Amino acid sequence: MKDIGSIDDVKFLVDNFYAKVREDDLLGPIFNSRLEGRWEKHHKRLYRFWNTVLLRKPDYYGKPVEMHFNMNIGGEHFSRWLEIWNETVKSNFEGMIAERALLRGETMAHAFLEKIEKHRKNN
Repeated sequence: MKDIGSIDDVKFLVDNFYAKVREDDLLGPIFNSRLEGRWEKHHKRLYRFWNTVLLRKPDYYGKPVEMHFNMNIGGEHFSRWLEIWNETVKSNFEGMIAERALLRGETMAHAFLEKIEKHRKNN
């Protein structure tokens, strides 16, 4: 296996990850209902986001957490998201950037959940 080293690798990772999410019993219904007819646009945004995070190529500017505030998601959803993310990374890549993907996936899942819960508490 090779490491994540290009935008094509990022696209492969995002595409494979979300193919699994779409089929997942817990996450699939949530994502499919929100993104029906807009998956391609969502993927393009995520390519830029993960390209920025993993390959440190500034390509994404936005507030990704806020998009999730009105979704009915909690800890179990982020745990499942992280499980699928880790499995997708580990089954396709190895190396320094792949390790970064695992670490960043974990830190983001926890940070997103924390910010979403804080937002709910304050609204």
